Amino acid sequence: MRALVGVSITILGVMLTGCAGSPPSGQSTTAPPTAAAPTMSPAAPETTLPAPEPAAFAIPTDCASLIASTPFASTFGSWPLNDPAVVGNRGGPYYTPTGPIAPAPAPSDATLLESMLSATELRCVWRDPQADITNLSVEIGEVTPAISAPYLQSLPADGFSCTQEASAETCVKFTTETKYNVEVGQTVLVRDGVFIRVSQANVSTPGLLDTLVSDVWN
Repeated sequence: MRALVGVSITILGVMLTGCAGSPPSGQSTTAPPTAAAPTMSPAAPETTLPAPEPAAFAIPTDCASLIASTPFASTFGSWPLNDPAVVGNRGGPYYTPTGPIAPAPAPSDATLLESMLSATELRCVWRDPQADITNLSVEIGEVTPAISAPYLQSLPADGFSCTQEASAETCVKFTTETKYNVEVGQTVLVRDGVFIRVSQANVSTPGLLDTLVSDVWN
C-alpha cells in the first residue's frame, strides 16, 4: 500500500513539472514580429523667393528737360535757368553748384537739411537776377534712410504737413512771406531712396511734383 502511494506522488510530480513550462492552450510560442520603423518621406526642398526687382528710376541730368513738355515751360520755365548772377561764382561765398553735380560728403556740423542736400545730383534754379524774391528751385538725388529718415521726422516740428502713400513720404509747407506778402513753399518727397525737393516763391505750380515724379520713375 505504501509503495503505491509513492508511485502516485512521483507521477504527479512529473506531470506538474511538465505543465509548468507549457504555454496556455491556444497561445503561440512564437515572439511577435518587431514593428518596422516608419518610412520618412524626403524633406521638400526649400523654396527660394525671387528677390524684388529694384525700382525703375533714373536721376535726370538736364534741368530744361524736367519741364520741357509741361505748362511750366511757359511759366517759371521762361525765367533764366541757373544764371551765374543768381547762383554765384565758383569759390564765392554764395556759390551754389547747379545742373548735374556730384554728391559730396556733408561736413561734420551739417544740419539735417544740409546732410540730405549733400547727396544732390541735379540742382535747377529758375530765377531772374532782377527778381527780389520770385524763384523756383528743384533738387534731386539718392539718399540713404540714415540721412532722409531723421530729416523727414524733423519736418512736422517745423510746420510741415507730411503724408505717407505706398513707398513715398511727402512733406509740404506753404506760408506767406511778410516782407513781400507773397506765398513761399517747400515740398519734399522721398521714395525708393530718392529725394525730390522743391522750393518756390511767388509762383503757382499745381501738378509740378507729379511731373517730377514721372521724370524720375519712368
